Amino acid sequence: MTGITTLIIDGILAFLVIRSIYRLYFHPLSKFPGPKLAAVSSAYEFYYNVIKRGTFIWELERLHEVYGPIIRITPREIHIKDSNYYDEIYASSLRRREKDAVVVDKFDLDGSGFSAISPEVHRQRRAPLDRFFSKAAVSKIQDSIQSRLEKFCDHLQRAYNSHKVVSLDAGFSALTSDIIHQYAFGFNSGNLDQEDFNEHVRDGINALFMQSHIAFFFPIIPTIMNALPLSLLEKLNPYVYALVSQKKDLHRRSAEALAGKTSNGSVIENIAGPHMPEHMRTPDRLAAEGLALIIGGTETTARALGLGTYHLIRNENIMAKLREELRSVMPTPESKPTWNQLEQLPYLSAVVLEILRISTGIASRSPRIAPTETLIYKNFFIPPGTPVSETNYFVLTDPAIFPDPHVFDPERWMRATAKGERLDRYLVNFSKGSRICVGMNLVYAELYLIISTLVRRFDLELYETTDKHIGFARDFGTPYPVEGNFNVRVMVTRIIRE
Repeated sequence: MTGITTLIIDGILAFLVIRSIYRLYFHPLSKFPGPKLAAVSSAYEFYYNVIKRGTFIWELERLHEVYGPIIRITPREIHIKDSNYYDEIYASSLRRREKDAVVVDKFDLDGSGFSAISPEVHRQRRAPLDRFFSKAAVSKIQDSIQSRLEKFCDHLQRAYNSHKVVSLDAGFSALTSDIIHQYAFGFNSGNLDQEDFNEHVRDGINALFMQSHIAFFFPIIPTIMNALPLSLLEKLNPYVYALVSQKKDLHRRSAEALAGKTSNGSVIENIAGPHMPEHMRTPDRLAAEGLALIIGGTETTARALGLGTYHLIRNENIMAKLREELRSVMPTPESKPTWNQLEQLPYLSAVVLEILRISTGIASRSPRIAPTETLIYKNFFIPPGTPVSETNYFVLTDPAIFPDPHVFDPERWMRATAKGERLDRYLVNFSKGSRICVGMNLVYAELYLIISTLVRRFDLELYETTDKHIGFARDFGTPYPVEGNFNVRVMVTRIIRE
């Protein structure tokens, strides 16, 4: 037995040595710059994203300073830090791009448009959703957004009367969650009906994000999580319990929609209809599609709202200028202008764009593969089939494009417009090309309607909230601070009456 064990160990070591030599000297990516350890093994990424908890992004930043704008960051992936090359990687449908199955699988959303690898499958899954998230379609649900926004404002009114501290991060998550649940599945998730905004509303989403790096290296983990009884998960990990519970609930609702037991006009009810191809009409697929919409429609939007409010509170001059402009379409604090009317306001539009820029959106890189095309970057020829990525954060904070990138400066957008520059081509929160975020219009509508209402109705003061509570320190799919979750707490100091 000892001899067999030794033989096995020797065989494994020989395999690892031979593989390392191949990856270093004979692999198609062997001529690309980067640390040798990253070329040999994914342990390099594992160390920074799993052991050091979501910090590989900062190691990438350091590596680019050492090796230049193009580096090999894993045995099979190239990363580029060049804002002007972004459109080559995240190209339009005229140039074939695929997602990387290894990266997509960690989110356990198989069957959704998000998880589609090939452009053909993506188009088939995306097409039924597009009409629900067009600008015209989103404009039609403004009353639904407004009714939930009024509930949120009622919370702030009560907090003012009782001198209570408000967790804006939880409140915005409750607001965006109620909006997307109603639209996607046709039911009120009821977060705004709870006095604490149901602070656990994000637990499931946080579980998905927080375990994404581990799931990347150990893809069996989501399968195990989904298989365990809820009673056991509740004892082991309340966040994972919340995620699996949410999945099961959405699966049940999807099955009801397929059985014709709903009549709520929701997105899922419509794409569950008999006009859809049979292979797309399964509870598993619809639940995955719905969860993808809810994840995208809840946390990233709520974070943008929280971060934007934080910066507006800290910049009194910006707040005053924005409030004065809003009076033109909101003569009273209770006025309810349309999204279209608000979009016509140049300063508000600049504020919204700057909020999006500093909020980053998705923090993790999302590689694309050109299966038949050799991508050319300067003197480097990237072989077909190679995962290639850029990181949105590096584009959004590129000092060559956005001087003083960490300063909240809405007027940078107005200055650019006056010069005839198109800064918006670098606003990559929603990605670019054929895979651009389906919910982009809903995000814009929410930002315009919610920010304008809060600015016009309330004076807020930060409460025990500093940069460390909102700063981007760890990448878990979206930006997280050094410890805990993104957090913005405020006191309502005045209800504006005129």
